[in-house]
Amino acid sequence: MSENALFKIAVLNYSGNVGKSTLARHLLQPRMSECPITFIESINEGGDEESNVKGKEFATVMIDVLAADRAIVDIGSSNIEQVFAKVGRMGDVLDGFDYFLIPTVSKAKQQNDTVKVIRDLAVLGVPTSKMKVILNYVDPDDDVEKIFDIALEALERLKIEHAIVHESEGFAYLTGRTVKDVAAEGRDFRKQIAEAATKEAKHELATAQVLSRMARGIQAELDTVFTKLFGPATA
Repeated sequence: MSENALFKIAVLNYSGNVGKSTLARHLLQPRMSECPITFIESINEGGDEESNVKGKEFATVMIDVLAADRAIVDIGSSNIEQVFAKVGRMGDVLDGFDYFLIPTVSKAKQQNDTVKVIRDLAVLGVPTSKMKVILNYVDPDDDVEKIFDIALEALERLKIEHAIVHESEGFAYLTGRTVKDVAAEGRDFRKQIAEAATKEAKHELATAQVLSRMARGIQAELDTVFTKLFGPATA
C-alpha cells in the first residue's frame, strides 16, 4: 500500500473487552491523518456523545463512510448483531470498507467470538483478504501458539493476516491523551528534574519520564503492527 493510500476500517468483535476502542484511538487514528472515529454503540468506553450512534442507524453511517476519504468505525459488541442484520438487507454495502480489524484476547470465549465474526463477515460477502486480526493484551512471556490456539487455527486455515500487541501498563495512563503526547519526544526530562525546585516537582517529572519511555515502546510496536497489517501510515 502506498503512503498516499486512503482507506476505511471497521473495528469489531462479538465480544467486549478486547481493546477495540483503544486500538481505534491509538493504533489507527494517529496513522490515518487523525481521521474521526464513529462509535456504533450507545455504551462504549471509547465513545463520546458526538460520535456515538446506534446499530439501527448503520445506513447513515455507511453514507458518511462512502463519502469520506478515510473512515474508522468502531462497532461495539452490543450492536454488532443489529448491524449485521441491517447489512443483510443492504446488499454489498460492506464493500465500502477496505479492511475489517478484529481484535481478540486469549480467553476461549473471545477467540470463539472472533471465529464467529470471521464466518459471519464471509457470509455477508467480505473476502478474507480484507480481514485482519490482532492478538491483543499479550504477555511477552506467553506461549502465543498455545494460548491463542483457537484463533490461530482459523487464521492459518483461512490465510488471514494477524499481528500481536503486547500488554503494557502504559495504556492505563493514556486516558484523554495520545501515545505521542505521553511519549514527549525531544523533552529533556533529566535537565528539567535537575532544575526542579521541589521534591514533589522532581517526582512528577520523573513519573512523566517513566511514562514517556513506556509510551515510546507502545508507539514503536504500534508502528510495526500498522505497517504489517495495512502498509505505511498516512501523513
